[in-house]
Amino acid sequence: MRKRKDFVRLEGVRSARLVVIASEGRCTESIYFSAVKDKLRAPNVHVEILSRDSNESSPESVHAQIADFMRQYNIEDDDELWLVIDRDRWHERMLSQVAQLCAQNPHLNFCMSNPCFELWLLLHLEDVREYDAETSSALAANQKNKAGVTWLKKRMRDLLGSYSESNYDASRLLPNTLTAMKIARELDVNPADRWPQTIGTRVYKLMESITGLNDDKYKLNFP
Repeated sequence: MRKRKDFVRLEGVRSARLVVIASEGRCTESIYFSAVKDKLRAPNVHVEILSRDSNESSPESVHAQIADFMRQYNIEDDDELWLVIDRDRWHERMLSQVAQLCAQNPHLNFCMSNPCFELWLLLHLEDVREYDAETSSALAANQKNKAGVTWLKKRMRDLLGSYSESNYDASRLLPNTLTAMKIARELDVNPADRWPQTIGTRVYKLMESITGLNDDKYKLNFP
């Protein structure tokens, strides 16, 4: 059996806690968490964002990527590995299997957005709890229009002026991170469930881990 390696952590931080992120998307999540890593990471946290090496993006493949990381590196007691998953089109059986695998390992965290990660981005820009019933239904369905653009992508484009899953300015969102965390926390009406059954996202939990912030009394300072 190949011997595990020690992961190279932050220089100058004696016991940096490792937060590893693996996601379905090739770009969208990476763009956001790279900005978070640069601007909002707590001083004693080392964030490692795993890149996708293939077009396979199922929850199972995300778990396999995390499992491979764990086979390669020694994981310390307070390290956390996060699977960032979309509810979207996946069958509940597959999601349940992956969620169960995460529940069996204290280092693994199953982090789902319903319907998808772009909901988390949207919460930086507006409070979806204020939507009327018709708009909420459209958000939950997140269907593509005639141009092949999902409802959430179009909404992000309308609000930002320019948006694609592989090209957007995450720095415009970060000043509103605490607002997004607060809304997502309040949307999570059944936190004991394995994932949000209605519109919601557990990314706020990952952000609490990265930033060390879990209360909206804190302020983020940006130039």
